Amino acid sequence: MKTTYSVFAVATMALLFAEPSKAQDKVVLAYIEEPPFAATINGQAAGSDVDVAKAVLAKMGVTDVELKKVEFAELLPGVATGRWTMNTALFVTPERCKTVAYSNPIWALVDGMIVRAGNPKHISSYASAAASDARLGVVKGTVQVGTAKAAGVPAERIVEFGAQEEIVAAIKAGRVDAYPNSALGHRALLASLKDADLALAQPFELPVDNGRPKAGFGAFSFNQANGAFVTRFNEELAKFLGSEEHRAIVAKYGLGKEEITPALTAKSEALCK
Repeated sequence: MKTTYSVFAVATMALLFAEPSKAQDKVVLAYIEEPPFAATINGQAAGSDVDVAKAVLAKMGVTDVELKKVEFAELLPGVATGRWTMNTALFVTPERCKTVAYSNPIWALVDGMIVRAGNPKHISSYASAAASDARLGVVKGTVQVGTAKAAGVPAERIVEFGAQEEIVAAIKAGRVDAYPNSALGHRALLASLKDADLALAQPFELPVDNGRPKAGFGAFSFNQANGAFVTRFNEELAKFLGSEEHRAIVAKYGLGKEEITPALTAKSEALCK
């Protein structure tokens, strides 16, 4: 028996899955507090990811961009269920590709760890954290959870939190010993906090992938029903990435050729496999 739909139901479904560029001139971009990629400054959202997204959208003819602050755990389900149009850049992983559509990457980042000043646990890598009794504080759902487990850190020593502010407080209180995330993000966070009790673990040995330091590629994510919109976004993104305009924008936030160059030839389609 074939399924039938009322005219109203068909019209409603069409609106739900319409491309943002066709159904409306407004795009809602969700972000989390994670400088230098996105942060609320003087009541306004700014950061490298925010500025890049707005620049690419403007080239698509979309100038009405609403910035919506959310928690990390909300990002993927929020865009997947159509609560907003796109997310700030997230690491591309095959698992995440099952629920969202990614743009092509906009940066490549390596990890670092924030520790208490003086690095009392002598953490210099994921492996050294595994070999010690160190407890790692991680944002729930981030790729660093998998990296820590792959390095041998037992699950009982990986403590998950909802936001990085909670982890910073936990480090200062001695409840966890280190916070793994992108080294670039950590440098920006420490610069903003100016807290003498916290430091970046240095030197820090990176995990190796095919003989090279392992880097994660970040890209914007969208509802999978918005394929045509993502294609148009990628077309403008390809023209924009690596341009003088792009480099000038992200340089303000500390991103340089080390973060940009690997992303210029990376494709999320390949990273999703």
